[in-house]
Amino acid sequence: MIRTDQVDAYLASVRPGSDPLLADMEAYAAEHHVPIADAETAALVAMLARAVGARAVLEVGLAIGYTALRIARGLAEGGRVTSLESDPRMIAAAREFLGRDPDGARVDVIEGDAAVTMAALAGLFDLIYIDADKAGYPRYVELALDRLAPAGLVLIDNLLMDGTAAGGRGDGHWSQASVDAARRLSAELAADAGLTFVLLPVGDGVGVVQRK
Repeated sequence: MIRTDQVDAYLASVRPGSDPLLADMEAYAAEHHVPIADAETAALVAMLARAVGARAVLEVGLAIGYTALRIARGLAEGGRVTSLESDPRMIAAAREFLGRDPDGARVDVIEGDAAVTMAALAGLFDLIYIDADKAGYPRYVELALDRLAPAGLVLIDNLLMDGTAAGGRGDGHWSQASVDAARRLSAELAADAGLTFVLLPVGDGVGVVQRK
């Protein structure tokens, strides 16, 4: 959501504290300007993974492994997260963090362009979380829907882009190409009669997609 300082302070007051590892990851992301999901978004993704009884989760955009770890911690026995990432520096940082938690071993990392590595994946996924380059979102969602298990969910982060998507014009942070891609994707998903789509004002805007 587009938040005020007052709302942020209230959310912080009702948010469970991060454990030391998650706190370290949050601090690293802040120091090194790594865009990770905010705490509410990551918690929502992990909660929905548990709610659908996910055993196979796909994440498009690992970054330093923050959301992947939160998902992995909540999966049933035998559940795994497959995470796609193109930046080897992010993968190295993620592996270091994930190695500090037993559930980090439940995250399988695949390096490369997500549009390529995703197309090569076999099998279906119960939940697919997309948080990667925004201009690539339409292609990622197309590939995700082809790999979605019955009753599964596709979650798409950053669809509001600090409110920039609502105005339709790029700014110094969000490029015009990213804004255009987000707006086009949301409109197409909302108009698709075969899908249920809701755009939640959580974090920076989370789109939830399910086949009817």
